[in-house]
Amino acid sequence: MNTRKIILPLALVLTLGLASSAFAGASIFGGVNFPTGGFDDAAKTGWTAGGYYTLDMMPIVDVGVMVDYNDFSYSLAEDTVVEDLFEGSITAWEFHALGQLSFGMLKGYLGLGMATYDMGGDDGSSTDFSWQLGLAAQIAMLEARLGYHQIPVDEGSINWMGLTVGLTF
Repeated sequence: MNTRKIILPLALVLTLGLASSAFAGASIFGGVNFPTGGFDDAAKTGWTAGGYYTLDMMPIVDVGVMVDYNDFSYSLAEDTVVEDLFEGSITAWEFHALGQLSFGMLKGYLGLGMATYDMGGDDGSSTDFSWQLGLAAQIAMLEARLGYHQIPVDEGSINWMGLTVGLTF
């Protein structure tokens, strides 16, 4: 007897069974970003907006995707010769695979993926690996998140703490 005739239908049944029992969750959020480390030297407090979609894989484990947009203004010293060239906005789009561990109303989360960022200069945008790690608390449909974000770059890293509030569905 051909084992593929048994394994393929069994795999299909198991996959459909897991997918039908998985609970989907989504959130939209917005908040404030605080630059840290060397990024704090030029960047000012910024803002963020985004969302995520997850599936429950086990009672305390969710996996999914997260997308968020981050914006920081910057300004170098007032005594620069050509000040117009040293003011602007630093932006970053983050695209992450998301893993969450839930313990009651608290969640720990880790996002791994990539970020497309523009430092506001003539170089245009770049794309690099990025990650985030944080904690979340959910009460009813409201969720607050505190997360550390980092984009490693050649000159060091772009890092910040983000504080967001969102609605979960």
